[in-house]
Amino acid sequence: MENVRVFVFSFLFLVCSLGHYCHAVNTLTKGQSIRDGDGGGSLISIEEKFELGFFSPGNSTLRYVGVWYHKIEEQTVVWVANRNRPVSDKNGSLTIGTDGNLLVLDGNSNPVWSSNASVESNNTTAILAGDGNLILSSSENIGNADKAYWQSFDNPTDTYLPGMRVRVNSEIGDNHAFTSWKSSSDPSPGNYTLGIDPHGAPQIVIWERLKKRWRSGQWNSVIFTGVPNMTALASFLYGFKLSPRDSDGNMYFTYDLSNASDLLRFRIGWDGYEEQLKWDEGKKNWTVMQKQPDNECELYNHCGNFGVCNRLESPKCRCMEGYQPKHLEQWNKGNWSSGCVRRTKLQCQRNSSVEGQNGGEDGFKGFKCMKLPDFSDVVSLGQSETCEDRCLQNCSCTAYAEITGIRCMIWFVDLVDVQKFNKGGSTLHLRLADSELGKVNFSHIVTMVVFVVCVIIDLYFYCLGNMLRSPVSSKDWKLRVSALWLLSWFSTVQVCSQSSSPHVHKVDIDVMAAYKASTQLTDCDKSGKNSISKAVIIVVVVVGVFFLAISAWLFWRFKGQLEALCKDSSISCCKSNDIKIIDPSKSREFSMDLSGPSDFVIDGSQVNGSDLPIGYMSPEYAMEGLFSVKSDVYSFGVLLLEIVTGRRNTSYRSSDWSSLIGYAWQLWTEGKAMDLVDPKIWESCDREQVRRCIHVGMLCVQDSAFYRPTMASVVLMLESEAPTIPMPRQPTFTSRRSSVDGEYFSEVHDTVSSNDLTVTMVVGR
Repeated sequence: MENVRVFVFSFLFLVCSLGHYCHAVNTLTKGQSIRDGDGGGSLISIEEKFELGFFSPGNSTLRYVGVWYHKIEEQTVVWVANRNRPVSDKNGSLTIGTDGNLLVLDGNSNPVWSSNASVESNNTTAILAGDGNLILSSSENIGNADKAYWQSFDNPTDTYLPGMRVRVNSEIGDNHAFTSWKSSSDPSPGNYTLGIDPHGAPQIVIWERLKKRWRSGQWNSVIFTGVPNMTALASFLYGFKLSPRDSDGNMYFTYDLSNASDLLRFRIGWDGYEEQLKWDEGKKNWTVMQKQPDNECELYNHCGNFGVCNRLESPKCRCMEGYQPKHLEQWNKGNWSSGCVRRTKLQCQRNSSVEGQNGGEDGFKGFKCMKLPDFSDVVSLGQSETCEDRCLQNCSCTAYAEITGIRCMIWFVDLVDVQKFNKGGSTLHLRLADSELGKVNFSHIVTMVVFVVCVIIDLYFYCLGNMLRSPVSSKDWKLRVSALWLLSWFSTVQVCSQSSSPHVHKVDIDVMAAYKASTQLTDCDKSGKNSISKAVIIVVVVVGVFFLAISAWLFWRFKGQLEALCKDSSISCCKSNDIKIIDPSKSREFSMDLSGPSDFVIDGSQVNGSDLPIGYMSPEYAMEGLFSVKSDVYSFGVLLLEIVTGRRNTSYRSSDWSSLIGYAWQLWTEGKAMDLVDPKIWESCDREQVRRCIHVGMLCVQDSAFYRPTMASVVLMLESEAPTIPMPRQPTFTSRRSSVDGEYFSEVHDTVSSNDLTVTMVVGR
């Protein structure tokens, strides 16, 4: 028995000792070493995400010290120490030298790589942190990156990992932080570098040696503006972030993961392409989330100075408006490298004694959906100064842009590396001579006139239909919707075809969000060719004239009834208590008998009241049957807020708010009104115009018709550049959500009415 006890004790001691010996180690102290060829000698981070040791890349037999993902079978190396001097056999080692630095030694104990840091104490320890950072510090500060003597994150190779900091300092200049491998099996420095150009607004750049190959466009505090699909990969909460400037003038780019468990990396490939990759555990491979450059137009300055590249056009290159090819014969042959030159001199460039009169003043024309040129200057403006004013003060200024998150950007040099996107991008205001600006754009005038006519007729039909109990037929309604659909498409083509008119832009927002998907607000459809535009003009003009003729006849025929409509009146003044409503979102007809039970008839079939488009009804109409022109103002306000948010008023039923209006009011009172804006239009929209739309929308949805503006006032507030817009009153309607027998209800209380009238509607189950 005694022998058995001794055997069991010895066995348990051996197992425990082996378990301790085999436990993953993440530190290397002085006197220890990792030897190649020992069969598993390595450091493994505490969460076993990364591993450090010797490896041979691809089909090479040379040995390198590097860091790779520990649990991924396909070895993915993210950092290499001795990339310039590999070890030729498996007799190398990694250790800490007598001076406290990390050393890679060959089989003859000759150093082939050193961390080469200024070490205050030779009592040092190296640790492989959980984010893949190899940190060398004193033994008292193990793992403290802020007190490190040396760390691999400050000395990267070809890969950027979340947790790294990339320095931005305009005093120091370009930061070529990452260098590609020479080939897929040779980690020695290759031909391409990836880093930050800090001048103006910082941007990511790929260099081929000293020549720019690709750039990301300027940083606007959320995304890099030259990467339009980046909005799907980043937000205020995650993605790249730029830290405030420290006392040394440094700022740092970092990257925050949306999910801390994700394996994500950026790298500059040996072939000159930057990739963002994410590990797909299900497929067991790396998914490419974005790759740059991804087409010819992404190549730096592909169309030359003052040229614009559009990958959807043929040929891809064209000169900016007001410019012409510098060498026409070469340009026509597809050699665009010489770029373009100005067609007409600016006023400040003309010599009046030689060239005659100076002519009119220079001006600007805006071009949407653009990748902004390189070499911008970010300037600070005076209290009453505009970006346009600052540009006009200097004859060398060729363009300007006002970008949220950057503010005023000005170009004093040739405009290079400009690209036209099919969606996203920014607006570039190009400086042109007066003769280049004096042409009247007939299509824009037609768009504005026909749009106004169509809106007036639309409201006209709607009001007359309710007054006379003979609403427009389904056929006529569909005809009007089709006409407005054509108009919205035409507006998109015109707005994205280098239009700078803020009025046309408002038309585009108003019509398209009402009759098309809000995602179209960022589209720059290349189908806007002259031949198509002319055809659409003809169609729109014919439809507009048709409606105009009808409106003239209706006004003459029902002049008396129309005059009565201009005053607030109860709906019971009509021939009966039966009213009819047309839902513009579904092109269906609803009818309701106010004198009886709350049943509704839709297209001839009786349905439950929950299908009624209640989200567009004004409070006085929904609760008391009162209807006036101010009721339509309320409906228009709801529609305006829907346009901005890209969501239906009733889509908030499943949230903490029973309607868009309640949610909008909370953000308005908190000073966060711009949080309403649909993320799909955030990059392309004019912030001031959207803010004005929100303000006007809040005025329109005030619960009391007395405080709502008239439609004439609404048009004035939307169209004028700087009107005095009153502040909306706080709604007296409160909304809460409750549940009874499994059904969710939205209860609306009129707290002003002496009767304390309550209307309860089933809004969802």
